[in-house]
Amino acid sequence: MSKTTLSKNSIYSFLLIFFIYGISASAQSSDIVDAYETYTEAPREIAYVHLNKSTYIEGEIMGFQAYVFDKFTKEPSKMTNNLYCTISDANGKVIKKKLIKVDNGISKNAFDIDSTLSTGVFTFKAYTNWMRNFEEQNHFEQTFKVIDADNLDSVKPIETKDIKIDLQVLGEGGHIIYGLSNSVGILAKTQFGNGIANAYGTITDSNNNIISEFQLNEVGLAKALLSPQENENYKVNLFAGKQNISVPINEIKKIGITLSLVSSKDKVSIKLTANDKTKSIIKNNDFNIALHNGSEMKLTPFNFNNDGVAILIFPKVDLYKGINIFTIFNNENIPLLERLYFNANQIKSIEISSVKVSTIRDSLSVTISSENLKNNLNSNLSISVLPTETKSYNHHNSILSQIYIQPYINGFLENGRAYFKNRNRKTEYNLDLLMLTQGWSSYCWNTIFDKNEREYIYPFERGIDIVANINDDKIGSYIVYPLAKNSTQLFDINASEKEFTIKQSFPTEDDLFRIGYIDTKKKKIGKKPSIYLQYYPSQFPDFNIASNTIEETYSIEETYLKNETNLNAFDINNATKLDEVIINSKANSIETKVEKLQQKATTAKFRVIEDNVKLTGMRVDTYIQRLGGYDTYYDIFSGRLSIVNTRIRWTDPTPLVYLNSSLLTTTGRKSDFGILTFITMDQVDYIEYEPYGIGGGIRGAAGYIKIFLTPGGPPIKKPNNIVDYKLPLLFSKNKTFYSPKYFYYNTDFFKEYGTIDWKPNISLDKNGKANFKLYNTKTKMISLFIEGIINDNQYISQELKIEIPD
Repeated sequence: MSKTTLSKNSIYSFLLIFFIYGISASAQSSDIVDAYETYTEAPREIAYVHLNKSTYIEGEIMGFQAYVFDKFTKEPSKMTNNLYCTISDANGKVIKKKLIKVDNGISKNAFDIDSTLSTGVFTFKAYTNWMRNFEEQNHFEQTFKVIDADNLDSVKPIETKDIKIDLQVLGEGGHIIYGLSNSVGILAKTQFGNGIANAYGTITDSNNNIISEFQLNEVGLAKALLSPQENENYKVNLFAGKQNISVPINEIKKIGITLSLVSSKDKVSIKLTANDKTKSIIKNNDFNIALHNGSEMKLTPFNFNNDGVAILIFPKVDLYKGINIFTIFNNENIPLLERLYFNANQIKSIEISSVKVSTIRDSLSVTISSENLKNNLNSNLSISVLPTETKSYNHHNSILSQIYIQPYINGFLENGRAYFKNRNRKTEYNLDLLMLTQGWSSYCWNTIFDKNEREYIYPFERGIDIVANINDDKIGSYIVYPLAKNSTQLFDINASEKEFTIKQSFPTEDDLFRIGYIDTKKKKIGKKPSIYLQYYPSQFPDFNIASNTIEETYSIEETYLKNETNLNAFDINNATKLDEVIINSKANSIETKVEKLQQKATTAKFRVIEDNVKLTGMRVDTYIQRLGGYDTYYDIFSGRLSIVNTRIRWTDPTPLVYLNSSLLTTTGRKSDFGILTFITMDQVDYIEYEPYGIGGGIRGAAGYIKIFLTPGGPPIKKPNNIVDYKLPLLFSKNKTFYSPKYFYYNTDFFKEYGTIDWKPNISLDKNGKANFKLYNTKTKMISLFIEGIINDNQYISQELKIEIPD
């Protein structure tokens, strides 16, 4: 908060000049509105990320689900597909990073908590390129801890004697005035941003007479009254355990106006009072009060009465949903005071009202439902499943606090989730304490009134655009071969064209980006394309916008954790592997492998590729026709390969086609399997196929074909007219989350730091129900930490505690 106060010194100087010289020019209210509209006309985005935990053990996986919202509508953003996620150490050095693809504002992925993240505190950030244009904290940022038994001795735990307390007194509206009754906010935070909970304090004069008393709430905030008199000194005193702190109250002004906001059932009242030295100066002067929310503004003129008082009434039905910022301007359009108020009415939140759990062998079947959800059209939830006694889930922001509070304030937001749990008087009081002690909002009026034309140099990003610059005047057809999320593209270039652009591509680490060339004039294939590629974007952008984030710390109990407490008591290598069988006879070896493969499914068929087939040099698309019932067609000019299941008459006949578990099918008949034309049968180990749509899921009505290449086999060959290009920036594949498998589930370690499961991308059906399965760890009480969005404008943020039946 001290940084916020100092940053407004220039405004306070303007205020003093105004009062001393009695500026009396008429207010240019239209200038305020015009400047504000210009500043806010560009859309904003907000990012929120739900991490499955806040404390990890080395070897675990960090699962996360990311959301990008339009800041004004609070609905999923349709403008951005690129989200940058980083993990940095205590020095700000980026250790891990991912570019992930966002679809309709939502994405999921995971980070490995490996040896590069040894014991320490790290920071997770998520941001879009467009966010870099703005000073407000629209990105997501959160610290988390990693515990590694081998390095815990190097960690110094936080003890009471190590705590440094920042104690501040803040006048409501921005400053404290002599000769008036001032409402002041008290703020006591540690160096890590945590509040000093429930401590008692006083305000005293120079003779140690108690002027006012207060008690901090759970996050270190309080409110008190102070009526300072000139030629008297005041200080604030805090009694926090063994620490007694006294701080002088400076910056009390001789000339000025106080602000006091009172909320009642149906209205908000703002009382403005000038002290005796100010009344004559402001007499007959015009003022404006602006009500705004970062996008819209309502400006109202007013005057003070002869007693130097102005009372302004705002019916709650006229307030904005969520944050409301009241700013007082003088007749020179200089902002004098600012107060934040939060209107919780009309915020659409949903709760899970029913949970049913049943035991099925070694699993739990969980069904959640919401009775008050009507006409569910779409939803996307993420659920972290942890023991109820966990110490590993300490997130200060929820989806609600991140989109409704965090971007609008300058200070720390501690336990933001609590402000949306219960709508009662205590919650409303604590929420208003937060608004009072924030001082000014995150919007800087110096920037808003800056008349220089604002440039937005960081554009929205939708994938990667690749510009191919043609050398040597090579006319003809250029074939851009398919990526996992892009179809084959064909560009016919004539003599006057010097480039072509591949728009909105989403290459991943497993993709080969290939361009082929056909000389259409000579009808020849064989020459390689001669092009120079440029990429937009071409690199991972830095993000340096400052933010106030609560920092995770280590407790004494954590530093005593050793190997005997089962830090290494789990195995996350959960991959399915075929049983290894060693048999001398080659014929028996193939037969045994087929038997092992057939055990995986009852409906699928398998073809293990024999040596006589491998030696033919046959392309895999030709071999697929031998499976029976499949037609393949390869267009040599476009490089496009289509595959059709001729048995299917009632729906799209394109099967799901996988290469080493990567799905190649994109949009039915438009799917392009051109990459298979580079593969010959000597590279194939076996093929699994199901031709009748059994077990293929909703999209698999035409069955599936799964092609598995021989590990360590010959490389994929490509024709001479095709060139591979290494892209400088790639999207991360959607990494699968595996729950750790523990040797013991009945230990204190597991109850406090263990992970049961992580369930992203959970959809509720039209009746508001969803079902999922969990491994039964025999834990008596488990918690579901749920975050998500429903119908684009309703949100869920809830912890459900469940008692597991015996």
